[in-house]
Amino acid sequence: MKRRESGSVMRVIEKLAESKFSGVAIQKLEQLAAKMGVDEKEFFQLYVKTKNSASREKFASTPYSERILLLPQCLRSRECPAELGEYGYECQECGKCNLKKIIHLTKTLGYKGTFILPGGSMAKKIILEIKPKASLGVACFKELVLGSFLCEKLGVVGQGIALLRDGCVNTLVDWKSLNDALHLRLK
Repeated sequence: MKRRESGSVMRVIEKLAESKFSGVAIQKLEQLAAKMGVDEKEFFQLYVKTKNSASREKFASTPYSERILLLPQCLRSRECPAELGEYGYECQECGKCNLKKIIHLTKTLGYKGTFILPGGSMAKKIILEIKPKASLGVACFKELVLGSFLCEKLGVVGQGIALLRDGCVNTLVDWKSLNDALHLRLK
């Protein structure tokens, strides 16, 4: 992408990240990216980065006890024995993946809850019923953008960590980035 076009795209993304709009906007974002000749994934990546930056201070000032962590089921092992419960998969602490460690960390920090979602649609139910003030989500870029819209709509401060490898099975997250985001506090 040319430097001038890159600056224009960034300004558009910044404006979008500052605005509040509905889930229909994801389709509009995809169309805009296509018209501008920008890779959809790159466009979503820039949006998430900008949105995270804009809300980082509010997220950091939210007590751990008012935060939740939303994890995708695709981070589980293929041999995961977890069963689907009211708010997603319930970790059996089998040790076949790293989710057990993250769940223990959030409990130690005092998070309001950690949830392993079978899909993004369960996020709304969790936010409405658990009523957090802030949410940290791990997902592919497209799901993070949708999650951002949901947080805006429900008045929850959101932060997102993108999967390094997505595809709904055998995904991968940067565990250090996730750990850093979980610990984020104002100094």
